[in-house]
Formats: sequence, C-alpha cells, structure tokens
Amino acid sequence: MANKIIDNDHNREISIKYCFLAAIFWIATVTCICMIFHFSNQTGSASSAASQGFISIFNEYFGTEIVDDSAIRLFAHGVEFAVLTFLSYMALSSTNKISNRTSYSESPVKLMRSDNEMNIIFTLWFAILNAIFDEYHQLFVIGRDGRIFNVLIDIIGIVIVLIIIRVVFSIYLKTKGKNEVVYT
Repeated sequence: MANKIIDNDHNREISIKYCFLAAIFWIATVTCICMIFHFSNQTGSASSAASQGFISIFNEYFGTEIVDDSAIRLFAHGVEFAVLTFLSYMALSSTNKISNRTSYSESPVKLMRSDNEMNIIFTLWFAILNAIFDEYHQLFVIGRDGRIFNVLIDIIGIVIVLIIIRVVFSIYLKTKGKNEVVYT
C-alpha cells in the first residue's frame, strides 16, 4: 500500500503538525505584508499624525520630550521587516517539513548546504523584495516618497533577525547533541 501513513512523525508522508504550523505562519506572513501595505498606503499627513501620536504616548509613558519622528519612523521600518522576516522564515521552514518526500533534503539539486541555509536565503530574498516593493509603492501615495535609505534600514532589520535565527538554530542543535544535516 503506497499511500500508507506511518505513525512515526519522521517517516510520515505528510505531517499534520507541520501542515497546521505552515498554514498559521503563512496566514501571519500575509497579514504582516497587508499591514505593511496599509501603513505605506497612508498619505504623508496621516502617516505623520500616526507617528506623532506614537511619540506622544512614548513621551508620556517614559517621561521624555521627543519631538522629531524621524528616528521612530526608521525604527518602525526595521521592526516591521524584522517581524516579516521571522514569520516568513517560520512559514518556509514549516512548509519544508510537511513531507519528507518533498522536502529540500530529497531534491536532486543541492544549491545550498542545508535546509536551514535554504530557508534563510529564501527568507532573505522574500523580505528584501517586499522592502523594495514597499518603497516603490510609496512613490504613488500622496505626500510619500520611496527611499533607498529606507530599504537599507529594512535590510538591517532583516539581517539581524536572520543572524539571530542562525545563532539560535546552532545553539538548539548543540543542546540536543545534534549536527546540522549538510548535503554535499
């Protein structure tokens, strides 16, 4: 019987757990992209008003007197793409683990050395393309402009998250006494 599902999670043709996780993380990823689009779709005055509202709350809560919103805007750029990066990495990683038969480990062409490297590279490109499209979209919004500098800030947030993911993954493997599966 070729379509038999074996109880052992590692030998299972389709993992229900990873199907569920992939669906959740893909929904969260698309939601994050929609939120970024929503924020980018605000006119210049609406975006400034939102930033000023955040600064007022921040000043009241921490007892500061920040007036300029440029630092808050740059920080928000980095954070929103850091969140997108984490969610898209988890979505890709979960999708890759749905089936052992269709995972990267079974691919005849190995462009990267491991599943984790594949997920990191694809996540990097996915997040950077979203950052570029976000700034391009802002060229068409009244009172907004697309800036390469903002894409660079987004990339900083993206890279920081991917470095953290790589370090955490390595520490996790060490604590489990495992080595990363490397394809050669």
